[in-house]
Amino acid sequence: MFQFLKEFFIYGMTSMMSKLVAIFLMPIYTNILTQEEYGVMALLTSCVGIIGMFSNLEIHTGIARDYYEEGIDRKKLVSTGFFSILSVSLLVLIFMLTTLNFWADNVLDISNYKLPFFVILLSVPTANLNSYFATLMRFKKKPLLYSTGTLLQLLIQVSISVVGVVVLRYGIVSIFSGLLIGEIFAILFFAYFSRYELSFTFCLPYLKRALLYGIPLLPAVLANWIDGSFGQILIGKFISKADLGVYSVALSFVSIFSLITLSLKNAWLPFLYENYKKPNFNSQAIGLYKAVVIVLFIIVVSLSLLSKEVVILLSNSSYVAAAQYISLLCLPSALYLLFPIVSSGIQITRETKYTAIAYVLGSLFNLLSMVLFMPKFGIIVVPLSLSLSRLISYAILYIFTRQKKILVLPNQYVVVLVLCSLFSYFIVLCDFSLWWRILFVAVFDGIMLFILNKKFSILVSVLLKIKK
Repeated sequence: MFQFLKEFFIYGMTSMMSKLVAIFLMPIYTNILTQEEYGVMALLTSCVGIIGMFSNLEIHTGIARDYYEEGIDRKKLVSTGFFSILSVSLLVLIFMLTTLNFWADNVLDISNYKLPFFVILLSVPTANLNSYFATLMRFKKKPLLYSTGTLLQLLIQVSISVVGVVVLRYGIVSIFSGLLIGEIFAILFFAYFSRYELSFTFCLPYLKRALLYGIPLLPAVLANWIDGSFGQILIGKFISKADLGVYSVALSFVSIFSLITLSLKNAWLPFLYENYKKPNFNSQAIGLYKAVVIVLFIIVVSLSLLSKEVVILLSNSSYVAAAQYISLLCLPSALYLLFPIVSSGIQITRETKYTAIAYVLGSLFNLLSMVLFMPKFGIIVVPLSLSLSRLISYAILYIFTRQKKILVLPNQYVVVLVLCSLFSYFIVLCDFSLWWRILFVAVFDGIMLFILNKKFSILVSVLLKIKK
């Protein structure tokens, strides 16, 4: 438990730095870039997400699953993963570069932004390798090295991006260039500390085993991409790239949830694989689940009720329309954060097809809702359908995990989370004055912190020890 909380804290601080830097850069970018440029940046980032999925085949997840298995030649396993990801990523990159004009002119309608498209395509193999080596750092139980490499990468990325946007006025190509160079540095950094687990060896049975684990996850990853990014592509394609720019600002603020998501995911899987056979695992896991959901109560209510002021403070008045989307996006972001825990039974039994089923069914609902209703009702359909999609996926994951009789989670906490989100959106619609909203946030957060401290005082004591 202590090791889990320690790693959760370190990964959380690293994620927090990355996301806070992105949020604090928003006033710079929104005042220099046009709404169309901001929208194109979101559009290209969304597209590269799906390209990255097909260029890594989730091999890194299969390698990670076998990292602690007995009888595994770890050097051969890690080397097999490295060469597999590198080969597939380069093949996909070559294909995309040779067909770049087709995608830019006929599919994405970004003929004036081919250079940024080219640069971000170069980041496909670097992003995959960076993710692979960063995963190795987590499973080697090196959270400080992971954090150091990630923060140095962030420093390089931000420095290049800011100079390019503010000083040189190169626009979004500067942001993608900073991303690319930062990832190259991170690969070199993490690879150096994994050098003793790398060699010129390759094991086809290890690759087959990794693919058998990872490929069934691809539909789930695709579904997740549809939920998180396809709506942005539809907005950019059928409404306007300027409106997409406004919506992407809302998404940037809601990314505060990923401060917990990434740290939870990074710490949860090693904790799960190492401890699920222990007799006290169930009680520890349920306690952690309750603590995480209470923290989500605080974030959902606070961010929703103060969304308008946050947007104006950290961007400018031309993006104030983003505030209406923030409160709607809080619920699906919070639910997604809980997916690693609620799918624990599936991960342990290696029956990842059930993860794919849950994600795909939820995503199909989301896709159909956006296609059918967005032309009539506008952008508001995107966050609403996403919320329902995440509820469907959560319910399916919960049912399958419960059937495995490994972990039975208290669902009443999720019900309260949904009610908190709906009530917060109602207050936003009623347009209460700022002072009333601040008062409500203060009282609600105070009660939640009291409950958290009373029921989970162990978390506070552990964090205090880590700080010392």
